[in-house]
Amino acid sequence: MTGFRGNSRMFFMGCAVLVGLYLASLYSYLLFHSLVELFSVVVACGIFTIAWNARRIDLNNYFLFVGIGSLFVGTMDFTHALAYKGMGVFPGFDANLPTQLWIISRYLQGFTLLAAPYFLGRQLKSGYVLVAYLAATSLLLASVFGGIFPDCFIEGEGLTPFKKVSEYLVSFVLLGSLLFMRKKGEMFDRNVVRLLSAAIATLIASGLAFTLYADVYGISNMVGHFLKFAGFYLIYKAIIETALTRPYDLLFRELKLSEERYRHLYTDTPVMLHSINRERQLVNVSNYWLEHLGFERSEVIGRRVLDFMTEASRRYVEEFTSPEYFRTGHVKDVPLQLVRKNGEVRDVLLTATAERDEQREIIRSLAVMVDITDRKRAEEKIEILNTNLAARALDLEKANQELAAANQELEAFNYTVSHDLRSPLTCINGYCQIIQDQCGEKLDEQSRGFIEQIHTAGRRMDQLIATLLNFSRLTRQEMERETVDLSHMVRSITMDLRLRHPEHTVALTIADGAVTSGDGKLLRVALENLLGNAWKYTGRREDAEVEFGVLHEEGKRVHFVRDNGIGFDMGQGVKLFNLFQRLDSARDFEGTGIGLVTVRRIIQRHGGRIWAEGEAGKGATFYFTLE
Repeated sequence: MTGFRGNSRMFFMGCAVLVGLYLASLYSYLLFHSLVELFSVVVACGIFTIAWNARRIDLNNYFLFVGIGSLFVGTMDFTHALAYKGMGVFPGFDANLPTQLWIISRYLQGFTLLAAPYFLGRQLKSGYVLVAYLAATSLLLASVFGGIFPDCFIEGEGLTPFKKVSEYLVSFVLLGSLLFMRKKGEMFDRNVVRLLSAAIATLIASGLAFTLYADVYGISNMVGHFLKFAGFYLIYKAIIETALTRPYDLLFRELKLSEERYRHLYTDTPVMLHSINRERQLVNVSNYWLEHLGFERSEVIGRRVLDFMTEASRRYVEEFTSPEYFRTGHVKDVPLQLVRKNGEVRDVLLTATAERDEQREIIRSLAVMVDITDRKRAEEKIEILNTNLAARALDLEKANQELAAANQELEAFNYTVSHDLRSPLTCINGYCQIIQDQCGEKLDEQSRGFIEQIHTAGRRMDQLIATLLNFSRLTRQEMERETVDLSHMVRSITMDLRLRHPEHTVALTIADGAVTSGDGKLLRVALENLLGNAWKYTGRREDAEVEFGVLHEEGKRVHFVRDNGIGFDMGQGVKLFNLFQRLDSARDFEGTGIGLVTVRRIIQRHGGRIWAEGEAGKGATFYFTLE
């Protein structure tokens, strides 16, 4: 209601002023003209005075630029008023002079309003701008009084094409300034934007009215001056009145917006913020502070922050934190415990800094609290895990020591087996051979058979001992990874097999390019066992076939060795990789039952796995992967 009354009062006052001007024009057109121009000069100089004196604290350089430009627009308007036909201040000049000065003023005003939005949020060196306007205005005045500036009005003919085109051009520039300013509207108070928009639109209409007159005292000229008066009155309302009554909406709007942004940031930032005064009472807290602890603002403001701490934290603050804060003006990462409204205890880290007055006395603080409850609980869990891990590390170290001792015992056992156990076997085999060579003809058939069986059993036991020793070494030796060409390795192994068994013809198929990473020596042992078995178990077939190949399944390479030998029953497949266990179908063939166990151990040490598929009488396929 108050705003409506104010607008009505302004409207009636404006109407009264316009009526007064009209009556003045009836009495004397020169008086009317002088009053209009004088009003525009006063408004322009008022804008300059306010903007120039506020330049050191004004954060909105738009109005500073407009103020500097307005000084020179007012200067040109004042000179235009003195040069008007009938004033007699510049004898020897006709109506062309004031018209030229008028169009210069219009150009200056249009350029000022168009360029001003560019300086929103940018640095403006006011001294340089003032000098630039002074130089430009001086040159323009020199061109007018020196007869260089184009004619704008010819007595008896009226306006020149230059004057009309200039009015249209300035109107277009003012329209651009209006659009530019409204595009930056968020940088202005809404009422200021509305008044400035109306002012620029009125000035555009004024310029268009001045393109129609043929006499400086004509009706079109009068309408143009009425519109100019209205335009400058709106500029006065937008800038001067606002600057005097509501400076924070105009000159210090950026400061006001910054303050609002700070207040919003303080209140709504997702961090626990609070401020306390000299009496250590809470004077402000963030919304997150309230939400996190479960309180309403009315339950917090005016109370001591100590009221929201555990007893232990209160004592710590009073004995240590507060003295340090009042001595240094800040504390950092102080561990405290807060009590939520529901009684839950939360661990926080407090950091606070002091705000001081001119006497360097602390007047209030700004504090930040970071909730570390979850982190602390996680650290406690990590500490427990580290303790358990350390205990396990001790157990592992103990186990490693026991394993080292076991390995030493195994080495001693291997030595015993290799020397103490194999020596008697060597004796037995040697004496059996001597008996066969020297006494073979004196023994009957049965005795020679017994000697032969003893000799065969001794050789078999010696072979078994050698195999066990090799297996033991394979499980303990360090791996040395390298690039291994399995295809080339298979060709080398099968060539040795052909030389050892020339009577056995085998059709070989070997895939090319089977390159992998692994221990070459161990992989050769594995392939020797697999290919040796394939060679052995196809020994009774005339059409024997052995294949080495590579498959790709789920992004992994699967190697395989396939044969068409005696095969095996899948029901007995679980025995394949067990130590000393042989399938029924393989009992007629030589073997110790350790070969496939060795292969599995080597593949496992390479991070892979091995499995087999087969059918009795139709061959077998052994698949393995390597990491």
